[in-house]
Amino acid sequence: MKSKVKSELPGNAFWVLISVLVAGLSLGLGILMQSSSLKFVIMALVAASAWLFWMLLKGISLPRLLILVSLIYLMPMQYAFYFALVMLLLVLVADMYHLRKREIIITYPLSFLILIIFGGIALSKTYAPEGSLYFTATVVVPVICFLVIGNSRRDKPALDTWMRVISLVALLVGLYGIYVALMNPTKRIGSTWSNAMTINGFYALAFFFSIALAFKARLMRSRGFWILTAVIIFLGMLFTYTRMAMLAIVFGMGLLILKYRRIRTWGLVAIALIPLMIPSAMMNRGEAVSMIDISILIRLIAWYKAFGIIRNNLFTGIGFSTWREIYQNMIPLPSLYAQHAHNVYINLLVEFGLFGTLAYLGIIFRSLRSYYLRAVRPKGDIVAYCLWTGMLSLMFACLTDIFIQQFQISLLFWITLALMVREAKPVALSTEADLAQE
Repeated sequence: MKSKVKSELPGNAFWVLISVLVAGLSLGLGILMQSSSLKFVIMALVAASAWLFWMLLKGISLPRLLILVSLIYLMPMQYAFYFALVMLLLVLVADMYHLRKREIIITYPLSFLILIIFGGIALSKTYAPEGSLYFTATVVVPVICFLVIGNSRRDKPALDTWMRVISLVALLVGLYGIYVALMNPTKRIGSTWSNAMTINGFYALAFFFSIALAFKARLMRSRGFWILTAVIIFLGMLFTYTRMAMLAIVFGMGLLILKYRRIRTWGLVAIALIPLMIPSAMMNRGEAVSMIDISILIRLIAWYKAFGIIRNNLFTGIGFSTWREIYQNMIPLPSLYAQHAHNVYINLLVEFGLFGTLAYLGIIFRSLRSYYLRAVRPKGDIVAYCLWTGMLSLMFACLTDIFIQQFQISLLFWITLALMVREAKPVALSTEADLAQE
């Protein structure tokens, strides 16, 4: 059964749809700007103007936009996140105009429809301050990423560009993270990021991007550079002392060495040498944290309480981030408080119910399955397999966190997933305009 359909819309209806989406995002940006200082607004407008000028000067295309989007990860901010979504819509308009298209390719239309409906219901129940941000990261981001990237020009391959720029940004962030960790050996500091745990979702995916690029490189010096990049990214992760993120790397490496015998020995050696990569400063911080570490207990209690909430709100959930407002009254001690359910699968059920969760996860795992069948299995492509493994590893890390629901990682994850689906798409499913461009 085909997983993609083409929905034909009259030209005027298409532009009305685009206008509504742009207007909605512009309104959101306007509200954010009104709550900010004049100095920040001026700086934001200058940066946005420079960004738009560069795009118009060089030409608006998805790969060029992704280079600029990658810079967000040097120091992620909500304003840049919303601005990136607006720019993605601008790319959609530009590509539709360039290709003279009068139709929109909608991937998994039923799943996205269910996601939007139940996401809207959950949003109507939301009263937490950050609820709208989590709604955007969970519902709006996947819709925009698949809509924009699924309808972008196929003569402009973007996945390789995205992997390279994200890996280079992660290299810089990782180097600074190692430096600040050595200067503060007993603290958990997420490099330039505000949260030392969230950054590990970024590190995990960038690590496997770098490994994939190392396999893809033809020159030994290029291969050595990408391997060194992967090592630095991994060290940056180690210094945050996030155990599940480290296990996600081991999980992914395990998948790689099980799949490819020719790297099995080196892969096993690399995993075995991981303890030797941990500097003494890291061990000191680990010992300091472990004495007072009750994170496992916090998670177990959160999961137990979450199942009670799910049972009472099975179909529509309680709303995005509403957990934060009610959970403090459900625990015996303030020290056991958890801002979310610390498991993305449970958290989705809590926030927008069974049907919304099934639609959300269905889009993810159907996309990963499609990529494996179309890009990995036919030729045994190890580069594609590394990318696929990285996405699975991030989903593995989400067993104890909600990485892909947080706005920084959400945009990274859904752009990557949409690019994987797009670039693995058979030529037979391309539109006539795509074929004309190729």
